[in-house]
Amino acid sequence: MIEDLLEEDEHEHDEEYDRHSVPGRTSGATLTEQGWYSWHAPYDDLESEQTDRLGAVQDQLVAFLDGARPGELRALSVCSGQSRDLLPILIAHPRGAQVRATMLELDPLNASFLHGALGSTRLSTVDVVVADAGTTDSYEGRVPADLLLLCGVLANVAPADAFTLLDALPMLCAAGATVVWSTYGASLEDADAVIEHLEGGSFERLSVLREPGYVVGAHRFTGEPGPLEPGRRLFSFR
Repeated sequence: MIEDLLEEDEHEHDEEYDRHSVPGRTSGATLTEQGWYSWHAPYDDLESEQTDRLGAVQDQLVAFLDGARPGELRALSVCSGQSRDLLPILIAHPRGAQVRATMLELDPLNASFLHGALGSTRLSTVDVVVADAGTTDSYEGRVPADLLLLCGVLANVAPADAFTLLDALPMLCAAGATVVWSTYGASLEDADAVIEHLEGGSFERLSVLREPGYVVGAHRFTGEPGPLEPGRRLFSFR
């Protein structure tokens, strides 16, 4: 689907990954110095592990919209990048115009890409917010969400931060919300712990797709939403 709507990409690279090597990153640069815009470039390859993962994420987004309650919906993409996952679905799906979506993205070039992409659509309910998704202050007025995307986030934070974020999800989710998440590379070793953490708490499994290079999951929030706590640090990118 994305091939017909936007040039391909999403978040990562097909080559061997470790906790100290991020695709598209300048050698020796820190995560805050490397170019998150160029990080998306490997997704221009239409036949790659990355586009397979992207397709798996999009399948879950379509499933959510197909089964969602009537009326306006609120979506939130955490560290949205260029939103190669959600934006094409909002463009193509019959209910896309009913989704008030927020794309939280700290990198200004990626935000500019999103603004440009939106300019060629009829969508008027998508907000691109240049902000640090790792702090709760950036979510003020944008939660609770019916659909929460954590695509690639868990693969780029330390395990302790990942669990801090998971524990904070009741502050971000509306009742019955769907969380779509993905992880890959070296962080695949933590995928079972993520699933156990979610399903041992206030989430039930909708889908978990395991492939050699990635995991894509969708879980429904079954608990009670909690108030957003200002000033909390949820995670920092490695």
